[in-house]
Amino acid sequence: MSEAIYAVPDMTKKVKFNRGEIKERIVDIYVSADTLRDGETSTTREETADTAPNNGPGDQHSDSNVSKNSSAERDQLQTSYNNLTKERYQLQTSYNNLTKERYQLETKYNNLTKERYQLQTSYNNLTKERYQLQTSYNNLTKERDQLQTSYNNLTKERYQLQTSYNNLTKERYQLETKYNNLTKEKDQLQTRYNNLTNERCPEGWQKFESSWYFLSTETKTWKESREDCLERGADLVIINSDKEQEFLFNLNKRVWIGLTDSVNEKTWKWVDGTPLTTGYWYYPQPDNAGPTQNEDCVEIHNDQLPLNAWNDLSCDSQLNWICEKAFYHHHDNIL
Repeated sequence: MSEAIYAVPDMTKKVKFNRGEIKERIVDIYVSADTLRDGETSTTREETADTAPNNGPGDQHSDSNVSKNSSAERDQLQTSYNNLTKERYQLQTSYNNLTKERYQLETKYNNLTKERYQLQTSYNNLTKERYQLQTSYNNLTKERDQLQTSYNNLTKERYQLQTSYNNLTKERYQLETKYNNLTKEKDQLQTRYNNLTNERCPEGWQKFESSWYFLSTETKTWKESREDCLERGADLVIINSDKEQEFLFNLNKRVWIGLTDSVNEKTWKWVDGTPLTTGYWYYPQPDNAGPTQNEDCVEIHNDQLPLNAWNDLSCDSQLNWICEKAFYHHHDNIL
């Protein structure tokens, strides 16, 4: 036991203590030091008592031995005290270092806790963003599917329309072919009919396009001229085109035509009751002038221009006339 107490401590070894152990050891050190002080005082007292005057020779020899032993023991206790003091200092240093390390670890722990909170917040935000993105993705996917469906429907409709267009194009081509064939047949029939008609053209009549025309060799009033035409199975001429007007003008005579406003003044109508749409008046006709100021009938004046040759004249004037008998209807092309 005494060897363990007085042994020199190994200062190279590192000893780890918890807080409780460190406090307990520090207390033990101070207790041991106080004990040493008490022991040292007791020894001194004993030495003083022993060194008191004693006249006996045996007592002097015994006191010398005791003094030597007390000095050796004191030295050993002093050495133990110094070692314990040194060990206490080392333990205090270790305690301070551990306290510092603990503070550093607490700081790191707090920092890590703060970082963990920030990371948790970031994680929550990312989770929320991921949810929003997933929702957006789902919506876009749904819209894409709807667009794809619409596209497919439009593609199908386009195909159907294309098919219908192709069928209509084919039908149109067939109809055009039939129309061309019918037109060709009609022209052939018209040619044959014209040939037959020309062969039967009455004496004194001449053909232009689809009508026969009779130019009188005598003069009469407008009313008498019409009556003559009606007796011939015709009527005073009705002019339907520029070509017909030029044809009649080139007959080179002042002639009555079948146009009058005798029923309503300034309302010109043909003898078949149709209203005038295109006129070939020369300026400033019609003027309803003349001696009677009652010019209700129309003549072709052969000293004017072909398409500006009409003049209104008193119906009682004496002129040649032109009768027209149609053998081909001008409007519906029916023989």
